[in-house]
Amino acid sequence: MFEPEKIAFKSFVGNRLQGKSLVDFLADRFTYFDREIWAEKIRATDVLVNNETSLPGRVLVAKDEVQYTAMSRPEPSVPTNISVLFEDEDLLIVNKPPHLPVHPGGRYLRNTLINLLKAKRPKSLLILAHRLDRETSGVCVLSKTQLAKDRMYWQFFNGEVDKTYWALTWGKPSPPSGLVDAAIGLANAPGSKVKSRIRTKQAVGGGESKSARTKYHTLKTKWVRGSGWQPPEWPRLEELMTKRSHGEGTFPISLIECKPITGRTNQIRVHLAHLGCGIVGDKLYDPDEGVFIEMCETGPRLDKVGSGKSKRPAPEPTFSLSPALKLRLVLDAHALHAKSLEFRHPRTGKRMRIDAPVPKSWQAFV
Repeated sequence: MFEPEKIAFKSFVGNRLQGKSLVDFLADRFTYFDREIWAEKIRATDVLVNNETSLPGRVLVAKDEVQYTAMSRPEPSVPTNISVLFEDEDLLIVNKPPHLPVHPGGRYLRNTLINLLKAKRPKSLLILAHRLDRETSGVCVLSKTQLAKDRMYWQFFNGEVDKTYWALTWGKPSPPSGLVDAAIGLANAPGSKVKSRIRTKQAVGGGESKSARTKYHTLKTKWVRGSGWQPPEWPRLEELMTKRSHGEGTFPISLIECKPITGRTNQIRVHLAHLGCGIVGDKLYDPDEGVFIEMCETGPRLDKVGSGKSKRPAPEPTFSLSPALKLRLVLDAHALHAKSLEFRHPRTGKRMRIDAPVPKSWQAFV
């Protein structure tokens, strides 16, 4: 039987959310409560800023530490097989699996990358140097010392970290390599040229757009056999299908290398969709918004993993998808992977490159 207990969660204010009030910061990051409820919790001193009580309207600055004390509750299952790519006195760098949030938010409080790693290293100072979306896999850097925290923060902030992502897309972009220079903003914000039913969706031409640039290069295109697949009608996919010289029941999927020059929310996913070849398994940027809405209605429920009695690593949980969604999405997590990061070591200044192998679910495509 699940026994609730009081647990505290810490979140550091990054550049994107600095300047927001405390109540708006919490409502944006932890959407399971609305703004009014968060205001009540702040007044009840369940929320601290830099270990001090505060008011809902307090304006936050970068590096502020927000701590929230809550009662634990059952959460969706998450993968727990987190492989370490590099570790020394200053850094812990891991290969984050898909379906694992990096920090508390939404329905996830305890089942997050940061909390799972802290449970294994209770005496270590672990601070996320950057963030990945819950379904995005790959290289994730955590700082273990105050020196590393500060220096890694400024490297990411100043754009001194070279990021390389791999993505699997439906079809092939045209041209196969290039630079996408297209500003991104919220699809339903004032002034948006794009209309959406989804509050968090970004779009080229969205309201309050900011400059966004992504370099991309097609590494290869492979025709993959898929029994009964019914992929989204992406223009670059349809274009190749009409010229098909391969057998029935096969579909062109491309492996794309992306290098984001700017760091906007969902930038690579939005830009590949803008090119007409969306990412395999991407629910939010599927041309049919009903796909994402259906996922939200059913909730982020993952299939249960093994009992844990076996000596073998437990199989990773996967999304419980309806038969129709399985044929449309093919992969239960969107196929975006942080393949490598290049940066200067925070203590020695030596240039480092860390690579992460792609998820096992990609094996049929890569």
